[in-house]
Amino acid sequence: MTVETHHDEVASFGSELPGFDVVPHLVRAIAKGAPVSIQELADTASLPVGDVERMLRDQPGTDWDEHGRLVGFGLTLRPTAHRYSVAGRVLYTFCATDTLLFTHILGEPAVAESNCPTTSIPIRIELTPSAVASIDPPAAVVSQLFNPSLITDLRRNVCDHGHFFASDGAASDWVSEHPDGRVLAVADAFEQSRRDIEQLGWLPQPARAR
Repeated sequence: MTVETHHDEVASFGSELPGFDVVPHLVRAIAKGAPVSIQELADTASLPVGDVERMLRDQPGTDWDEHGRLVGFGLTLRPTAHRYSVAGRVLYTFCATDTLLFTHILGEPAVAESNCPTTSIPIRIELTPSAVASIDPPAAVVSQLFNPSLITDLRRNVCDHGHFFASDGAASDWVSEHPDGRVLAVADAFEQSRRDIEQLGWLPQPARAR
């Protein structure tokens, strides 16, 4: 679930999906490692339950359990190509950029692990809420694809194209096949992700002193 990183398009992206403001609350709930009910999400986010349920059920890639509880949207309990370890739990994300976005939303150190889809080289990225602590291999990059026309199926149209590649060279075929996409250095994508999350108002709020 990649949020578009051009600031003049972030607001319009969110406005196309009533209930989209539930995302940071959803991420924090799923990060606890258990399914969550739509009613619980809506209550936590102070959003109409109808908007939240409609937005999530209209997205074909949303993960549900057999009881109708949410298992994943962006951040998921089900294995994907992108392993995301945070607060002692092993979770997964729909795309590479999600690992960066969610580290800002959660405000906790995390580790992202994936394999380059071209070379199969393992990629491991250690993250803190303020910086990329380490990247292996150091030349790894992130692919991103976004177009407002694609939001009817975010997972298939957007997330499935978001990868970690071992290098610019490894991403060259992807760039040729996706002229409307782009490839960024991990550190640059991390900083852009922070600006986006900050603009959306999704950064963790500091605890109030008692």
